[in-house]
Amino acid sequence: MGAEVYHKTLGLYGFGPIGQAMARRGCSMRIIYHSRRRAEESIEREFEARYVDPETLLHESDFLSLHVPLTPATHHLIGARELGLKKPTAFLINTARGKVVDEEALVEALKSHKIVGAGLDVYEHEPHLHPELAKLDNVVLLPHVGSATGETSLAMAMLAAENLLAALDGRRPANAINPEIYL
Repeated sequence: MGAEVYHKTLGLYGFGPIGQAMARRGCSMRIIYHSRRRAEESIEREFEARYVDPETLLHESDFLSLHVPLTPATHHLIGARELGLKKPTAFLINTARGKVVDEEALVEALKSHKIVGAGLDVYEHEPHLHPELAKLDNVVLLPHVGSATGETSLAMAMLAAENLLAALDGRRPANAINPEIYL
């Protein structure tokens, strides 16, 4: 059986452009999020999103979708402790980076039904898959193909070119990952 998404809570770990794009697809879902930086009030209003601490995000999300970069701080951001805080009816979605999730802990949570399911298109030890994941019937596994469309590839190329031109012109690129150097 599937799970209804309408009127459920979508938790977004990371609320940058990709997290916000996920919120747009929220299907009448309540949106909560946690991010390194709180979004502007206008963005929170646009998505009717509420900023919460990580524990609240884990407790309240029916669907927890990860949209964080892989950094030392986000390596194994989701492990046994975090999965233990989830509702047993919750789903984990990871389209960010594989090492953000401790796959051993995820396999255990899925096998013991601490969470009901997971959707993954990234893996901790890519290109290798944890041997137990493929055996489970409560996980959906895909290759990392979320951006594998002609439109998305063109948009990514245009964005890269625009950022390059801005930097060459001495302006701050719109998508700088280190904006502090432009202060």
